[in-house]
Amino acid sequence: MTPFDGFLADSDAVAAAMVARDGTILEANRALERLLGSTASIHEIVVPAHGPVVTDLLAEAGPSWHSVQAGLVRRSGDMVDCKVWALAQDKGVLMLAEPLRAPGEKLNALLLELNSDLLGARRELAAKNRRLRELDELKSMFLASATHDLKTPLTSILGFAELLGEEGLSPEARRMALTIENSAHRVLTMINDLLGAAQIMTGELRLERSQTDLVASVRGALEAIQPAAWASRVTISRHGPDSAVAFVDERRVLQTLDNLLSNAVKYSRHGGHVDVTCEVRGPNIAIAVEDTGIGIPIEEHQQLFGRYFRASTAIELGIVGTGLGLANARSFAEAHGGSLECISEPGVGSTFTLVLPQGSVDS
Repeated sequence: MTPFDGFLADSDAVAAAMVARDGTILEANRALERLLGSTASIHEIVVPAHGPVVTDLLAEAGPSWHSVQAGLVRRSGDMVDCKVWALAQDKGVLMLAEPLRAPGEKLNALLLELNSDLLGARRELAAKNRRLRELDELKSMFLASATHDLKTPLTSILGFAELLGEEGLSPEARRMALTIENSAHRVLTMINDLLGAAQIMTGELRLERSQTDLVASVRGALEAIQPAAWASRVTISRHGPDSAVAFVDERRVLQTLDNLLSNAVKYSRHGGHVDVTCEVRGPNIAIAVEDTGIGIPIEEHQQLFGRYFRASTAIELGIVGTGLGLANARSFAEAHGGSLECISEPGVGSTFTLVLPQGSVDS
């Protein structure tokens, strides 16, 4: 709401108009119409007495009041000497005019009131912004606390499910144990996504770097995702060197790989295939995860790494997720000085490429 939408619109004391930058009068109050008898264009009714021309007055209008002495031309052709004030607004330029023969106290009081209202609005906006920041911090603290408390019992469930799978169970019992393990892994992934997002939002993300064999990390991530791949009848192939060492936070890299592989399996059709390729590219190591899944519409690519975003293809198929995994993964990659990019086509599949600098202990 602009000042013109309030008391100025009905003011009989001060002539006021909302003017476009080209001089077109968008709105005028009763006082201006009574004073001039018309409200065509500000260029037609304002004649500068000295100082900047009307075009300059409109162009120079900013967040503070700017004034010029000018003559206002009435419909009859008579001219009234006035003080014209200008203030930039979202809708255009707010212009006030007061005949010089009239006492100036009214306009001065009005300007003071307008400035007071603007100052009050700014203070209110600042208070609301502070409150939003406080609520965001509370949300992040809750996420961090809740996810930490959830991980403890879930770790026990995973451990016992894995033990059950190793026992001499019947095929049916083994299938049930595998279902428990897969479901627990999915919940653990969601918890890690929430915890990672909370750390990123609060600025508490810290990397604990060490010399890490990324090929070994890929093997570990593949081993963890294999039960889910078997359940979905998705085959996985790995390509690349036997070793590729980088100075990275192994836990964050594993979390990123888990997310990329989980998505590749989750979004692939039964009988689909996933290719994982690791290669050294100059000073960097690139890990590409390519699937034959449902793909992502091209118009959604720019939103793909946004927090809480989920592709329409995933929503239509009822595939669950937090919408945080890819946002976290890119944040982890960029924290290392690397990148995470995607190439995808609906009905064909997606390729996510994680690039990490090899770095060194001294870097």
